[in-house]
Amino acid sequence: MPALGDYLGALLAEITNARLQADLESARIAQLYASHPLLQHMPVPRFRLPNVVLNLPVAVEKIDQPSITPPPAELLALRQKIDGIIDQELNQRKLRLPPSVQERLTKNLNDLFDRLKTSAGISASDAVKASGDALTAAVEAIRAASEGHATVDPTIESSLRHQFDAEFLKLQPPPPRVQVVVVTAQLKDIASPLTLTRIQLTISEEGVEWTQTNPSDPSSKTLLQE
Repeated sequence: MPALGDYLGALLAEITNARLQADLESARIAQLYASHPLLQHMPVPRFRLPNVVLNLPVAVEKIDQPSITPPPAELLALRQKIDGIIDQELNQRKLRLPPSVQERLTKNLNDLFDRLKTSAGISASDAVKASGDALTAAVEAIRAASEGHATVDPTIESSLRHQFDAEFLKLQPPPPRVQVVVVTAQLKDIASPLTLTRIQLTISEEGVEWTQTNPSDPSSKTLLQE
């Protein structure tokens, strides 16, 4: 059974492909118009799909709940990523943590990730809190390694916060996948039509076109709305 998102995505892809086939046919017809002594003075027909309305009957087969506890390999990769971010910030500013400070930072991060390993699930608020705890540990270590031990450069803290938030939010589990029955023959076998779900999907077309601001620079080529 397909997942509902995969099913709708395939339909959207097929509609986009229909527009592609129509444009290819318009390009072929344009060449015919250009080569004809009378048609070359007439506008070339071209069809668009401004709105497409789909009325889709589906039956929900089951809902696959994802694992809410991050796998150990994912947590290990995140820990290595956090260590790498801290090392990069220290190297950029030519700072070196004394062994005692490095040991304390390692312990604080180990405690944080041990809590994550035993958590029943990580929500967005949990991820933000974990990011804040990692940031606090890193800032305290950098403050201890800096001269004066008073304050930390705000740019360092801001950079760490931005990077930590982006990494820890990846721990959130994906949403559940809804598996549906979509084949007509299978839908007919369902006992009661009342058990069917009808999805009305209205698709509006928006075109994009290639634009190159600098003809000599291929990297300046971007897709913009028509």
